[in-house]
Amino acid sequence: MRLSRVYLDNPLALNALISLPKEIAHYLGNVLRLRVDDELLVFNSKQGEFRARVIAVTKRAVDIELLEKKRGVHDSARQTSMCIHLILGLSRGDRMDFAVQKSTELGVNEITPIYTEYGEVRLKPERVEKKLQHWQKIAISACEQSGRVDVPVIHKPISLMELSLGESVNKWMLEPSGSDALPLCIVENNCVLLVGPEGGFSANEIDWAQSNDFQIVALGSRILRTETAPVAALAILQHKYGDM
Repeated sequence: MRLSRVYLDNPLALNALISLPKEIAHYLGNVLRLRVDDELLVFNSKQGEFRARVIAVTKRAVDIELLEKKRGVHDSARQTSMCIHLILGLSRGDRMDFAVQKSTELGVNEITPIYTEYGEVRLKPERVEKKLQHWQKIAISACEQSGRVDVPVIHKPISLMELSLGESVNKWMLEPSGSDALPLCIVENNCVLLVGPEGGFSANEIDWAQSNDFQIVALGSRILRTETAPVAALAILQHKYGDM
């Protein structure tokens, strides 16, 4: 039987006894109906993944004991594979949620939402933190479902022109007008993937990308939606390089 997986922000250590946060306790005790001696997996991005056993259940609380360390954060093929930073134009409705969820499942390591000329979303300062928490919950849920141990970092939204990306060799802007295909022979293992919002990139933004050493690439002849493009690109890279 497949064990339930939950993300815990607590420090994790072998033989530790942990009283689960209320929301997680409610989910495990009242939705999944776990009982004493049932097992589950718990993880975080610092100590890794542990097998745990339920030792106490009440209406409002669930206590567990950590029995065995299953994996460290870097105990996977992705330690020697690609590290991908997704830069994604802010979009309306649930498109951003979908992109965060699926990109997490496909192994992206960082996500930076950006404001662009044609993008219609402009977050008020008081809404930014709430949105970040919302996206982080989506990423955590995607990690729980997909078996990932490390949760991607989601940065605060900034404008495209504010980006500072260091010396990454592999920088790709996904743009339907691009004359190149996504390269499948790369140098180094750090990659930046830049995807626009629903309205796409402006000519000024494409010029900015080229002047900052981005390769302008297209994913075939079709114009993909903003939430579809990163999934397609990441799936190609995942197929080529394995776990990321």
